[in-house]
Amino acid sequence: MVETMEKMTETAFGREMVIGKKELKPFVGRTNWHGLLNFSVHMALLAAAGALTAISWGTLWVVPAMLAYALIMAFLFNPVHECSHGTAFRNRRLNEAVYWIVCLIYMVPPTMFRYEHATHHTYTQIRGRDPDMMPKNMTVGFYLWFAAGGLFWLRGVKWFFLQPFGIIEPAQRYFLPDSEIPRVVREARIIMVVYGSIAALSFWFGSWAAVIYWILPRLIGEPSMRLVRVAEHGECEEGPDLRVNTRTTKASSVLRFLFWNMPYHAEHHIAPMVPFHALGRLHDQIGDRLFPVGENYPAVHAEVLGKISRRDGVTWARDTRPAE
Repeated sequence: MVETMEKMTETAFGREMVIGKKELKPFVGRTNWHGLLNFSVHMALLAAAGALTAISWGTLWVVPAMLAYALIMAFLFNPVHECSHGTAFRNRRLNEAVYWIVCLIYMVPPTMFRYEHATHHTYTQIRGRDPDMMPKNMTVGFYLWFAAGGLFWLRGVKWFFLQPFGIIEPAQRYFLPDSEIPRVVREARIIMVVYGSIAALSFWFGSWAAVIYWILPRLIGEPSMRLVRVAEHGECEEGPDLRVNTRTTKASSVLRFLFWNMPYHAEHHIAPMVPFHALGRLHDQIGDRLFPVGENYPAVHAEVLGKISRRDGVTWARDTRPAE
């Protein structure tokens, strides 16, 4: 049945096999207060960790303080992600305002990310269509490069220096409609002005604050987010069936909060319209219909690394489908 469905579809499928529209309806309601609570606490934690970093500067205590600060900042990817879906807040203007704030801090262009991520949902784990897939014949070297944030920063440097001048790479044109390219270029120019102004002011006042409290923690913290992202689809089945191509990973309540409930990742892909605050309830109802489920993040990475090193994982499987 699954093989037949894969041949019939070129996009991700599976929601209707897990939960019906009537069952799903209680989970899709959006609110403002859930997002405001999560975002306020997240930013308060970031400010507190930043203050601890400043207070402990010049002592050994700066190491754990900076690590905590970098980790909390890296997890700002999660409001970026939730706002890109338009589900963080019921109010659209509030959603877009927060989206711009966290995109600027996290260093991703808003419109480009939104279209790339939408394409990832449409073609989840479909080789050649999903822009977020692990490469074919995945190696330990690439795993380490990806986990360190190398690919993320390489892409970031390229879009930052190319898009303000109207240069859109073919990989990005794949998911960007032509009608949105002027908007993407305009946003890139705004971002360049914002970042350039911060750099100019830092130089003028001889201040290293932007480097210490923004650039450095972003570099230190990004590997934690990349490791989480690998767990979402790493060594899951390739193909459009959402019941098996995305992994939910068991996590502590603290991590679920910082990650805005995205450890429930299979549930999120089954129903992207469900806001983050309802994913736990959705998991309780449909979690037993989805697999794989990771026991924890270290266990997931041990499995992924083991398969990569033995070259017997999904990215090494020979493609037996007929050529299109």
